[in-house]
Amino acid sequence: MADPDDFSASFDRLRVDSALPRELGIHSAISADGADDLPTYVERSFDFKLRAVLSAQLPDRGNFVVMVGGSSAGKTRSLYEAICELVPDWWLALPRAASDLLGLRSDPPRSTVFWLDELQQYLGTTPSLTNECVRMLQRHGNLVVGTLWPDQYAQWTAGRDDVHQLVRSAVPIPVSESLDRHERSKALVIAENDRRIEDALRTGHVGMTQMLAGGPRLVMSWEQPVNPYAKAMISAVADAHRLGVQSPLSEELLADAMFGYLKPHERVSTAEHWLAQAVPHVAAPEHDGVSPLYAADDGRPGTLAGYTIADYLAQHVRRVWRSEPVPHQAWQALVTRLRRPDDLRRVAASATARLRYRYAETALTRLAEEFGDDRAALELADLLVRQDRFDRATEVLRSRLESDSPDLMVTRRHLDVQELRRRADEVRPPAGPRLRGLSREVAEIVADGGVTDHLRTVARTGSAIAAERLVDLLAERGCVRELRDRADDDPRAAEALADLYAAWGDVQPLRERADAGDEAARLRLKKLRREPDRRTDARFQIEQLRALVDEGHGGSAIQLCGLLFELRDEAALREELDAGTAGAAERLIALYTAQEHRSLISLRAFGLEADGQFVTPENTSKGSFDG
Repeated sequence: MADPDDFSASFDRLRVDSALPRELGIHSAISADGADDLPTYVERSFDFKLRAVLSAQLPDRGNFVVMVGGSSAGKTRSLYEAICELVPDWWLALPRAASDLLGLRSDPPRSTVFWLDELQQYLGTTPSLTNECVRMLQRHGNLVVGTLWPDQYAQWTAGRDDVHQLVRSAVPIPVSESLDRHERSKALVIAENDRRIEDALRTGHVGMTQMLAGGPRLVMSWEQPVNPYAKAMISAVADAHRLGVQSPLSEELLADAMFGYLKPHERVSTAEHWLAQAVPHVAAPEHDGVSPLYAADDGRPGTLAGYTIADYLAQHVRRVWRSEPVPHQAWQALVTRLRRPDDLRRVAASATARLRYRYAETALTRLAEEFGDDRAALELADLLVRQDRFDRATEVLRSRLESDSPDLMVTRRHLDVQELRRRADEVRPPAGPRLRGLSREVAEIVADGGVTDHLRTVARTGSAIAAERLVDLLAERGCVRELRDRADDDPRAAEALADLYAAWGDVQPLRERADAGDEAARLRLKKLRREPDRRTDARFQIEQLRALVDEGHGGSAIQLCGLLFELRDEAALREELDAGTAGAAERLIALYTAQEHRSLISLRAFGLEADGQFVTPENTSKGSFDG
């Protein structure tokens, strides 16, 4: 057995063979008369590979393994069974955060299993788990094990920075949500003596492991709740999870958020009444041993930090409510009451991806002012500049410059903002009405931080590189009018314009330009006539790409949004926007730019309301989002 003196970390530790399954994140199983806490384990086809990978280099060197599969697919149970068989007398460490692991660098233990269930909680945080830290633990003969959903695994292996390299360095063990033929045969034998396995196998519409975890009961608790307050509470926690929140939600936060999910007559009673009606039904295991929400402590006996949602239900709600807008009250409760900066950062990113800038502003302000986050200060300054709020942007950056350790990027951005302000003032009309809080001239300058304006200036000096980059940007952003203005004198602009028309299937403008002698238009028109109309099979392609996006496949989001832009499918792009799909905001704005949408200026600067409506002129006056 491992020597306890080798282990001096501050987080929880226990022997592998004394660990309780619930402590390790194994779902409570549906109950049956005379049944133990866990049903009999059904051997999986990947078990041999899992054990081989875990023990491959022991005891001299450890390994890093990640179980990849959907909620309630059996990832954690299989991992638990494997380490109990291989290293029952080792220590089992349950770190609360990445900082606990990073603190071991100077004095790492040996013969320890580091259990990182829901590995995403240790990635991209401040500080984040690092490649060097995990390699160090492996070098000292430890096992590092974790679990991830498929979309999370795809997300954390798509980049090139340290944290993505870390996840790629793990050995992934795919876990299917359904049993294969051999697994089912074994389950049928076990079912003769285990009532829960027998009951689970009878259900054909959901996998055995999901049935054992009470999946259908969890779904029913949300879709057919005992009262509206129970559904509101579950919905609020599920939406927070959808926006990236990983910590438990306090009752104070939930009381504020639930307002947005209740009907007017249901809001008449007090928030205390809402919670009293909801909690007994959503956070207490019922006769089948599972519950939609789980209470969590804050590290001290007798305390309640808040509630988290069962994985299976979170995954179900995410699928059903994929593009459902999050209510204003839920956004507001999250950005004002969340206490962990990593949660705030993820919510800010979710708000920005959905063009809900007012909530991003509140979250970024808190990150910059309460937590001294320089990156958040930079993002906040960029948002404020887009709204022509230079005074506030300068104030945010100056505050970080006056901190104990100002970031060099903050210094550079402070100078850039001053220069951009000078340029905006040059083009600012001397008088006259403002359009949705911004004049057209200034809106064009601040929309991208002056990049396009600078390229125009340099291109006018004869720079071919600047002219080429300018055309690429104009095409990417759907600036059809300016491309048309440049097309007669710039062959590259003519090609870009023809490409846009061809992608949209716009035969008439292509024909007009071809008749006027535009060779690029003639070639695209000829090709367009030979090709079948891609709209005929677009629906199938969209559904395929959407499924890949939901599974977390890297480039599928950009492909999907690009296809919807080419189809000029505004409604579908709005759905992807509300789903937070990467690239949806940029493609929607490009589509509106091409259509010269009347709300374009307001959208680029101030975004959308919580319900997806365009921000109205009366609430876009300068400084209106400060509160």
